[in-house]
Amino acid sequence: MKKLYRVYVSLLSLSLFFSACETEDELIEERLENNPLPPVGAISGDPGTVNLGKFVAIGNSLTAGLMDAALYSSGQQNSFPNILANHFQAVEGLDAGTFNQPDISSTNGYNISINNVGGQVAGRFILDTSIPGPIPTVGELPTPYGGDRSQLNNFGVPGARVLDVAASGYGQVNPFFARFASSANASMLGDASAAQGSFFTVWLGGNDVLSWARVGGAAPDGEENPDAEQTEANTLSSINSFTQAYSNVINSMLAAHTDARGVAITIPSITLLPFFRAVTYDPIALDQANADALNAGYADYNQGVQAAAQFGMITEEEAALRNISFQLTTNANETNAVVILDEDLSDITLPDPQGGDPIVLPKLRQANASDLLTFNVATLLGTSTEAGIYGLEAPVENQYVLTLNEQIVLNTRIAFFNGIIAQIVASTGGRVALVDVNTIFADVAGLTAEQATQLGLSSEAIASADGVQGIVVDGVSLQPDFSPNGIISTDGVHPNPKGHALVANAIIEVMNEAFEADIPPIDITPFRTVVVAL
Repeated sequence: MKKLYRVYVSLLSLSLFFSACETEDELIEERLENNPLPPVGAISGDPGTVNLGKFVAIGNSLTAGLMDAALYSSGQQNSFPNILANHFQAVEGLDAGTFNQPDISSTNGYNISINNVGGQVAGRFILDTSIPGPIPTVGELPTPYGGDRSQLNNFGVPGARVLDVAASGYGQVNPFFARFASSANASMLGDASAAQGSFFTVWLGGNDVLSWARVGGAAPDGEENPDAEQTEANTLSSINSFTQAYSNVINSMLAAHTDARGVAITIPSITLLPFFRAVTYDPIALDQANADALNAGYADYNQGVQAAAQFGMITEEEAALRNISFQLTTNANETNAVVILDEDLSDITLPDPQGGDPIVLPKLRQANASDLLTFNVATLLGTSTEAGIYGLEAPVENQYVLTLNEQIVLNTRIAFFNGIIAQIVASTGGRVALVDVNTIFADVAGLTAEQATQLGLSSEAIASADGVQGIVVDGVSLQPDFSPNGIISTDGVHPNPKGHALVANAIIEVMNEAFEADIPPIDITPFRTVVVAL
């Protein structure tokens, strides 16, 4: 393919550099991060049938308070379990006990997306509005928890699937659990059950689908390859394995305390997250020379596709889908779609007109509005590779794209899992209540009722889908992104503190209804959104 003269790529980019702050700037940032709880005063409530003397939380990164792609102290302090626990303790009449977390004792933590940049350990992301996008801070490697591990209440472990929580020795493969596990052979569920919570929260299942989605569906499906669930962490969990594992979690938490009550939180509709929305399918602007060079380079491929259609090897519709064409960019409405690999396309093998070996056409097409590019591809688009410019001459690989077919598989599995969670909760005789977090996601994402139905969301979530993006809280419109008014942190996946506070209030609302409690809602105003680089 002809080399490009010049390429202009307009997209949300991740500039990987460390920001330096003066002492005063650091103090300002610290004040922005650590929003103390507002003065509570004489607020009273009633726990109803719930004993809040021992609150235990088990889950993944959402429970741990990981945000901005890192587990760091301020994020842990703003986890929804800690927000709830602080509120329970502040409300007179709830008789709530203490709540201890395995503090990582790090201002910036350890970035799980970028392990090392410039020879230094990368920490959490902060938002740089001049890019716009996140930049990493200087972090540090996780260290063992130095407190009393027998007195912990929060058993949230980043990366944990439902399938992992009962595994003995899980800390040997997950350092986030190893740092506070009770022993080398401990399991998350064993330690959480041993804490004997009289009230508990379970937010699990996200990694059983998210890990597969984050790699563009380029990992095994447990329904087709059950063995992969034990060997490949990115495997899409099977329905049978998920059902057994989730039921075990709920039963174990109930059995840990005679009077235990709890709430189980559903899996969010993850394709609505900024991680799959921030990078558009058509971010490329080209001048005429580059457009011409690309079109010339793909001429043989396009001719092969047309020949396959003429021979009846593929349909005319597929031929049109696979035709690759670029145009001059003269305004914002004329950007070009990236070229992607799509394994769902038909195999095409054509005879060589010169009598040589058969010609196998690659499974290429340009992305369209139905495709979702992952957030981490932003650093690759427009860069030079041995095969040419990434996204143009060198196609975007499957691991960075969720095609429509993959989205259907993903959203169907999430709907199944959420249905399973609801059934297991219903079987507890009222001891566990269900928190449908998608009532928040559908509302803030601006879904219509039709779109919510297509995603397989619950009737409650469909009812909350008003077609208007954002939700207004205390006169402020909160958005489904990591903007200064967003509820998602800068990694595009995890909630920021204000997002966690929204989840905490959703839990309180369900507790009041299911357990005859009268717990006042949390004032979410003081909780920050994202930290902006100064």
